[in-house]
Amino acid sequence: MSTKVAQFEQTISKDHPVYKPEKGRYWLYISAGCPFAQRTWITRAVKNLTSVIGVTVVHWKLKDLSWKLVPGDASQLGDMAYTIDGGMISSKYDSSTLLGDKLNDDNEVPFVDGTVDPNYGITSIQQLYDMMTDVEYTDTHEFPILWDLKTRTIVNNNWNQIPGILNSAFANFPETQGTIDLVPTSVAKEIKEFNEWLSPHINFAVYEVGLATEQGIYEKNLVQFYKDLDTVEDKLKAVYNALEKEYGSSNQEDILKKFFLFNGQLTECDIRLYATIIRFDPVYAVHFKLNWRTIRGDYGYIHLWLRNLYWNHKEFSATTNFDHMKLLYFRSQLEANPNGLVLYGPEKNILEL
Repeated sequence: MSTKVAQFEQTISKDHPVYKPEKGRYWLYISAGCPFAQRTWITRAVKNLTSVIGVTVVHWKLKDLSWKLVPGDASQLGDMAYTIDGGMISSKYDSSTLLGDKLNDDNEVPFVDGTVDPNYGITSIQQLYDMMTDVEYTDTHEFPILWDLKTRTIVNNNWNQIPGILNSAFANFPETQGTIDLVPTSVAKEIKEFNEWLSPHINFAVYEVGLATEQGIYEKNLVQFYKDLDTVEDKLKAVYNALEKEYGSSNQEDILKKFFLFNGQLTECDIRLYATIIRFDPVYAVHFKLNWRTIRGDYGYIHLWLRNLYWNHKEFSATTNFDHMKLLYFRSQLEANPNGLVLYGPEKNILEL
């Protein structure tokens, strides 16, 4: 038996000795509420891999770092595992409905609280790890998971690597022809540098603010976070102004077609930033005490960029579930929200474009 491991970091490639690109061989286990898992979900959709790789969405409640799945008849899933939204997760707990006593952590409505697993009928991610009898691992069941159905092993459970695998591993498949390369060679260096900055300054920084336990640390982290958010706003402002000069200030339709962080096209950077920003006003502003400024009220260019992705690119809206976002944070992170009350509002989770 191998030494204890928490992460699996293999890839899928025609040159890999085990994990070759094959349709229907691989499966994703993700959380609809987790921003790091959503990156993988969006990438799968953008690369048109929805008919190549199936998806199971775990229950929104995270308890003791353990994810559970909704039990039920796997035949209910059918082809829905291969749809763009990974199992028809619908919204039944949205902010327009008063929850009262209807909400509890034991709710297990298929396709609302999570999807049924069609592969093994498992009810927890731990069971997935337990299938790999030749591997001894720690109690940390890293997530999301790129799973190989053929060998019953985890290919990769590093949230930072899976999107890159999906971007390149199936490049020769007919399904991916005509899709966007999310790390184009012409700006690969810039993308790498931006991602390395984005992760500590934005993606993880919201946690540094929201989970701070001392007033001084909270305030210091909050001030720094907003300075870094100003940097993103300035970058998007510069992008927009350049496009405005090219297309004219009145031609916003053409401007929005190119309104991305790099190269006038969607890249991995946009996906990584989106997963944090889409959660900001509905969750982070209150849950993480990031109320100095909001996206919709104070960051015009970020707000426009966000709404453009959500409303004009179905890959983003179809993989965004505000219910799971709110339920995950407000019901799971009790150190920040001891009573587990779910935020009622904002009136609109995202504004119209």
